[in-house]
Amino acid sequence: MKILIYSYNDKIGDGLQKITFIQKLKSIYPESHITYTTTKSTSLKTTLNSLIVNCIEEFIEFNDVRSSFFDLFKKNKNFINKRYDLIIDLQKVVLRTLNLKKIPHNKFFSSTANFLFSDFKNDNQYLFKNIYIEKLYFNILNIISNKYINEIPHINIPNNLISKKRITTELNKNIGIAPGAGSELRQWDFDKYLAVGKYLRQKGFNIYFFLGPKEKRYLDVCVNNDFICPEWENNKMISNDITFTMSLAKNIKLLLCNDGGTSWMFEFAGVKTFKIFGITNAKKFARPGYSETIQVQDYGYSEIKDFPLTKYKEILDKFLEKD
Repeated sequence: MKILIYSYNDKIGDGLQKITFIQKLKSIYPESHITYTTTKSTSLKTTLNSLIVNCIEEFIEFNDVRSSFFDLFKKNKNFINKRYDLIIDLQKVVLRTLNLKKIPHNKFFSSTANFLFSDFKNDNQYLFKNIYIEKLYFNILNIISNKYINEIPHINIPNNLISKKRITTELNKNIGIAPGAGSELRQWDFDKYLAVGKYLRQKGFNIYFFLGPKEKRYLDVCVNNDFICPEWENNKMISNDITFTMSLAKNIKLLLCNDGGTSWMFEFAGVKTFKIFGITNAKKFARPGYSETIQVQDYGYSEIKDFPLTKYKEILDKFLEKD
């Protein structure tokens, strides 16, 4: 069985949200040949590949499936002489869906325009709007397989030996801070996170800063303030393997973060996050049972950068008291 999965673009957080879906799809169709394709790029091919290495046989990036009316009348050179038993459309932009549907296939799944273009219909009325994104993907599986999958499984995370002895302090006192995100519009100010780190250290917590490549500019500031950045050594990242950070995460009790890729690494490693949201939706992008959230609009702020440090500390203190 040949299956084509289409997603527009996958940064790390986007890719992590799809891991359990892909792993489960492969278990339902173990003999399938799965091709994963994107209009732009996918972290599943690079950073996250060790999590799905036995699930996806082929990647096609930059596939020219665009939201273009004129593309409807062109052949897509990326799919010449290809045919699929099943195409799964993970996005909802009509023109992209129509351009995707031109690829030869037997069955086509898409929730675009209330399943207008899909060979599968939502007869059981599964939710596809304003729900946690991983649950949405499993609703796709429910419809395609004609089975009800009650619980979303955990990601199978391979052991990463490089992470050993990077964090040796007591787990219950370890708090991580991840100040980055894919977009600056999703980022609370770094200086506020630094102040929170100092505040929590005075309360007796061990504070670790998790910095991605884009946050390297904060590395010296963290080190000069005696904060450990366990992913870094000698001014370089120790490893780009996703299992390295996820293994480190298992030594942290709580992560303070924005809606970014690192937050998903921790949540999928079974670690709770305290997550602040600005332009994105906490209902869709916080893993149920693993995330305490602040939606800044609920407090009268339109932008995440305007959310005050004093209010953040107040909410965090209440959470730490009950946790």
